[in-house]
Amino acid sequence: MTNSPKPCEVTEYRDRSSSLTTARTLPRVGALAALVLFNALNASAEPPDPALEAHAHIRIEPQSSLSLREVIRTTAAQEAGTEVIAARRAEADAFAWDAKRLWPEPPSLSANHVTDRIGTDDGYRQWNTGLELPLWWPGQRRGRRNRARAAAAAAGHAEQAHLLEVAGWVRQAIAELALAGVRVELAEAEWRAEDALADQIERAVALQELSERDLLLARSASLDSRIHFLEALEESRHAEGDYALLTGLSASPSDWTEATSERTTLEAHPLLLLARENIARAEAEIRKLQNDQWGHPVVAFGSQHERDAGNDDFDNRILAGLRIPLGRRGDTRVELAMAQRALAESQRDTRRLERRLQGALAQAEHRLALAGERARTATERARMASEYRRLTEIGFGLGEADPGTLLRARALATSAEQTRRETQILYQFGIAELNQALGVIP
Repeated sequence: MTNSPKPCEVTEYRDRSSSLTTARTLPRVGALAALVLFNALNASAEPPDPALEAHAHIRIEPQSSLSLREVIRTTAAQEAGTEVIAARRAEADAFAWDAKRLWPEPPSLSANHVTDRIGTDDGYRQWNTGLELPLWWPGQRRGRRNRARAAAAAAGHAEQAHLLEVAGWVRQAIAELALAGVRVELAEAEWRAEDALADQIERAVALQELSERDLLLARSASLDSRIHFLEALEESRHAEGDYALLTGLSASPSDWTEATSERTTLEAHPLLLLARENIARAEAEIRKLQNDQWGHPVVAFGSQHERDAGNDDFDNRILAGLRIPLGRRGDTRVELAMAQRALAESQRDTRRLERRLQGALAQAEHRLALAGERARTATERARMASEYRRLTEIGFGLGEADPGTLLRARALATSAEQTRRETQILYQFGIAELNQALGVIP
């Protein structure tokens, strides 16, 4: 399974728990074919080292000092979604600056000079200077302030949504790593036990206590177990590679279990909070555009210096005025319609998101309940299979059971133990899934 991180946005956590399945049943190799393969490979003891070490891989070691929270924070800090969060915060800062501006538009200076020098040249001169200050209408900045607050809150929720998304990937990767580790451990133990049994039967055949047919069966089972081990080893290395690629770490938390959250509703879910803040921002944008439909009033201050024709003295005056635009701006109608469409889409997306999150929560609750029941059933089955194996081994030592019966008993016990340990991991992952569905970040 591959993990593909995505930029932080209003999306739901994609459930990939279907990949965490129990071990598949491997086809059994026939006795004669197994013996031919055994003689050709001469593989009665250890697997050849070159085969296992041919490809370099990152070994992930459990570390008790490493917590699930630390892994999530480390992964989130290096994931590309942090760039989106930084851009959101910069945008919120820009909106806050826009809401605090003293003037709606930059002030302007004016200056002009009037003379009759080109015409009659009677000596008439006039100099005018002025300062124009645009003003806000009462309450006009309220929409801008609401937009800035909504953008700042959305930036905070976007960071939590990013952490939640990364938490889902990390939870998935660690569970897959744990499952793969269990399968390798049990597959290797089964292979070595089958190989040791084959050696024991070979000595018995040499003493003519067992038949050559029994040796063929034992060697076949040993080779089959070895194939199972190599496939489990391949799965484990893939899981280690995926984990290292996602987190950039060479260690995993030895204890990654979580407690069931006390939350029962989605009111504090980061994705839902982010979606609601996006609605608030869209509403504030509409309010801003509605206020901006009216042009800004302008107050003007200036001075005038005038000299009449034939007069050497200047008359000085102070000027003040107010300009109020009449009517509304024509281009805001299109902008307002676009903002209303964006609001409707945000409201639609939020309702859909809430429905998906409710569905994901219900499924996580059902899976956790069934996972607990499966774990209890698998524990009882493993106990019975272990007891059956013990009794069969005693019977084999007393000559009351043949090698085929013993091999079947061992295979049954190994399969039951693998199922038991896998169901325990899946139960812990079920708790993590429920917390993920509730929006809980470790």
